Amino acid sequence: MIYTDPRGEKEAEWLLKKFGAEKLFSTTGVLPQSMYSIAKLLWIKKNYSELFEKADKVMLTCDYLGYLLTGERVIDYALASRTGAFNIEKLCFDQEILSECEISTELFSKPKRAGSIVGKLKRELCEEIGIEECMLVLGSHDQVCATLGAGVISAGQAADGMGTVECITVLFDKKPNNLEMGIQGYPCVPFAVEGLYCTYILNLSNGSIVSWYKNKLLHNYIGEESSFFAYVEKNMKDQPTGILVLPYFGGSSTPYQDINAKGAILNLDLQTSDSDLYKGILEGTALEMCLNADIVKEYGIMLDGAVATGGGANSRKWLQIKADIQNIPYKTLRSSEGGLCGCAILQAIGMRQVCDFRHAVEIFVQYGEEFLPNPTRHVAYRNQYEKYKKLYRTLKEFN
Repeated sequence: MIYTDPRGEKEAEWLLKKFGAEKLFSTTGVLPQSMYSIAKLLWIKKNYSELFEKADKVMLTCDYLGYLLTGERVIDYALASRTGAFNIEKLCFDQEILSECEISTELFSKPKRAGSIVGKLKRELCEEIGIEECMLVLGSHDQVCATLGAGVISAGQAADGMGTVECITVLFDKKPNNLEMGIQGYPCVPFAVEGLYCTYILNLSNGSIVSWYKNKLLHNYIGEESSFFAYVEKNMKDQPTGILVLPYFGGSSTPYQDINAKGAILNLDLQTSDSDLYKGILEGTALEMCLNADIVKEYGIMLDGAVATGGGANSRKWLQIKADIQNIPYKTLRSSEGGLCGCAILQAIGMRQVCDFRHAVEIFVQYGEEFLPNPTRHVAYRNQYEKYKKLYRTLKEFN
């Protein structure tokens, strides 16, 4: 049952009523949803009770693969927190929650920090592959690995994954207990580096809006240029456009959690060019992340700088816009394979080939360009941002 499977919705509601939102968020770092394992397990327990009674192991994909390779069942803290039953402070599966659900903690794999040793590969596998011996090191899920691969290992730093969906993973060192953080969809997740947590700031439409504009509106027109981006960025002006784009073309994630939200484009006139509208889209996505960054400040989470990854990181214009709007420096990586680099860092930690994460970052992470905020443009964008903050609630009644 993958996380998008809606089975478990009623069970998530039961969990919320049983324990209360404040306790659940403080304990697990998330609020109940059907995507989390605990709700799905309750659904299986209710609908396939005989099957559930026979089960002696519960595994997610990562620890299942590790089990197949080594015979050991180990899960990292960040992935364990996606079960909705993991105590993010004690770093163990929560006995009280699982006891009330009549689910044994013994069903789950042993939680360890990413970069720990899972075990040796099974002898028959080593023989099949043709190696004498191999150790398996515990990884984590995509956002954690990509963040590590971006060299982000200190509070206040962040990795900005600019793909079809945009996700900023920002680190902090004090666990917030403000329930509103959970209600707005920001999880609190133990990070790979001891003493740090992370949260995810999400925009469900990022590169997808650019693709929509490129394919559906401009029909891949490139004029006399070599590519669409060369064409549309050629005449982009430096100053803010004044165009307001609400980038909820696939619904809203943080902070409004409104899957039915719609996108909008405002302030067009007869002088608006295709390049202006394109830049307005880039500005809209940047304003959305600026809004999120300001909101998480209320929970003690500061965003001092970001490393860009994903396809959007190839746009120098976009990165400069983000730096100007958010008033923080943005860096790029020389390689876009941040997740693989993060896995390499964890391997080096696990095999004790490096002293610590800082040493590993010095070896593995190489940066490309840095984009510093332009003070004049940042001031100019403040007026656009103040209007943007009112946009969702102003337009909601027209959905």
